[in-house]
Amino acid sequence: MFGQENLLRDWNNDLQSLYEWEPVFSPYELQQANLKKESLVSEFVHFTGRIAEALIKQKAQPVDQWKIQPLKTQVGVAGGEKFVVGNIFCKFVTAENRVYKGNFELAIKMAQNEIRNSNAVLKLGIAQLHLSLMASHRLWGFAVITTAIMPVSPPQTLVYGSNDAALTLLKRSTEMCASVERVASLLGLAAHAVRGHAQDFLVSIGADCEGHVSKQDGRH
Repeated sequence: MFGQENLLRDWNNDLQSLYEWEPVFSPYELQQANLKKESLVSEFVHFTGRIAEALIKQKAQPVDQWKIQPLKTQVGVAGGEKFVVGNIFCKFVTAENRVYKGNFELAIKMAQNEIRNSNAVLKLGIAQLHLSLMASHRLWGFAVITTAIMPVSPPQTLVYGSNDAALTLLKRSTEMCASVERVASLLGLAAHAVRGHAQDFLVSIGADCEGHVSKQDGRH
């Protein structure tokens, strides 16, 4: 349906390898490095755009006729309906929940904030901190957010923040804590306590932001 090569492609690893190359110094080396990143992003946006189009088109059919079925276990409420296609995680944005109460534009804005926030962190150039490829697709009044799957598996790899709406909070990795605190410092974010937790247990970013250490490649 989408091509076996693209379905099997490890998009996340392709991105990380571009950011882990030897440092560039000359204008030409910088230009070549940026061209490779731009090429990868363009390929990702094109491929995931086809996935988003298929997800949206099948909405007109009964669920049991969908070629791409939603995940049996839907994690989270605000992100929308979740799908996995190859190595791509997809969120079909919806406002029909208690968070957005039918306000689709608000749901879209919040979904796209994930990409804006990731770009803001990426521009800080913290080599120890890795983010994945993401794209937002708006077609025919719908929206789908696509992300290259990273080798993490909460709660096993979770070391910072929370994946259960702040019922539990973690700060298990000194390296991750240092990276998060650097992000907060550069973005002007203040450490803060979270309701329901000890006042001296401070987090530097949103409590529901997750920090992982991959057991597969050791990346943060």
